[in-house]
Amino acid sequence: MDVLFRNQLNATQIFAAEPGLQSHVRLGFDALDYADKDSNKTLGVASSFAVLDAFLPWRGWPVGAMTEIMTDRVGCGEMSLVLPAMARLSQEKRQIICIGAPHELFAAALFDAGIDPSRVTQINAAEASHSNKKQKENLWCTEQILKTGLPGMVVLWSRTSCTPEVLRRLQLAMLNTDTTLIHFRSNACMQQHSPAWLRCGFAADDAEIRLQILKCRGRLLTRPLITLDRTAVQRRLYAQLSAEKSLRNAIEYGLAVNARSSETNTAADGFDPTYRRSSTTLQ
Repeated sequence: MDVLFRNQLNATQIFAAEPGLQSHVRLGFDALDYADKDSNKTLGVASSFAVLDAFLPWRGWPVGAMTEIMTDRVGCGEMSLVLPAMARLSQEKRQIICIGAPHELFAAALFDAGIDPSRVTQINAAEASHSNKKQKENLWCTEQILKTGLPGMVVLWSRTSCTPEVLRRLQLAMLNTDTTLIHFRSNACMQQHSPAWLRCGFAADDAEIRLQILKCRGRLLTRPLITLDRTAVQRRLYAQLSAEKSLRNAIEYGLAVNARSSETNTAADGFDPTYRRSSTTLQ
């Protein structure tokens, strides 16, 4: 008992003598803020989804840490999750790097979401080859970019499973930076261990996004399901796409069929207007 008491006393003395440790020692869920109270370091980048920001300890996507979003469907609205944060960062003149996107990002859709396209850089977007070699290049590129600490956000897509070592290197590359890493992965990676601070399973339909929280550092693992309004992020663009679809249906099938199909949003077909499925480059 005396040994245990002395160990606890020594730990307390070390903690008091090293204020820098205070931001790295877990004090409990009520006191967990992931930042020194005396510093101005940002806790997170607001997602602009009120329900999600209220749940996350960082009041948004964690800064200096990795977030994993897992889905097997491409273009089902996954970009809607990060567009508001991208807009906020671009307005702050921060650079956004997108690596390995399944399709090139559409400049008009980015602009409509409040993002300055000139602040977005795409690397290996819409690559025809999804080989292991290409993914290794993307992962290496991501690590090097994270080490600079310059971008406000890095968005990474990986098609195959990443080794625990690679994931740890990505997380370590972000230490003491104010960069946010969003990593889109497949559902098969849900059972894999990861150092990511936040891990979510993603599903969406024409109107809603459903996030199954698999891991959230600083929260008890209750695996809550969070539902978000998908169309609110790009309301004008989705309304335009829906109107165009209704017009095409009216011309092809007549007004009766169009009346029944008008309730179906274009996004229900798995089309994400943020992606551009053509050879046109981002302007």
